[in-house]
Amino acid sequence: MNRMHWKTLGIVLAGALLAGCASGPKKPDWVIKGSGAFQDAGKKVLYGVGVAEGIRSEALRRTTADNRAMADISKQISTLSTSLMRDYMGSTSVPAAEKESGEQYIENTIKTFASNTLSGVKVIDRYEDEKKGTLYSLASLNIDDLKATADQMKELSQGVKEYIKANAEKAFDKLETEQTKSAQ
Repeated sequence: MNRMHWKTLGIVLAGALLAGCASGPKKPDWVIKGSGAFQDAGKKVLYGVGVAEGIRSEALRRTTADNRAMADISKQISTLSTSLMRDYMGSTSVPAAEKESGEQYIENTIKTFASNTLSGVKVIDRYEDEKKGTLYSLASLNIDDLKATADQMKELSQGVKEYIKANAEKAFDKLETEQTKSAQ
């Protein structure tokens, strides 16, 4: 090949490389990490990530992702979960032909329910993957804010206020411990 061909090939490859790099903003770390309990500037914070995909209406897509992020925080605080697993195995053999046939059936059903009234949950960031039509929302709940809100609620009994404050700390500590274990 002569010099002109090499130059042209170089320009085409550089253009293709630049086009690949200009594919849009990089996914934020929180999209990849997901929800959980984290220390943020010395404060204990629960983060929830919500995802909405395949929804044409921008308003509905945004509301759906935001609500799912808030629900994700609620599930971290308290979740009632029931599980049912049924397992069946069977085997048949014919001695003369020394052939065996087997069958197996496994069914696993999990039902999860969370119901909380949370004050102080804020959607603090969003990321849109325009290629996939997917919107991600990041919600946060500061544990200290949650405890302060419980103190301010006049209609709650003192026992309920103390329960909320104690369990907010426990939920955060449990999540942080589990995340530390899984990171090792």
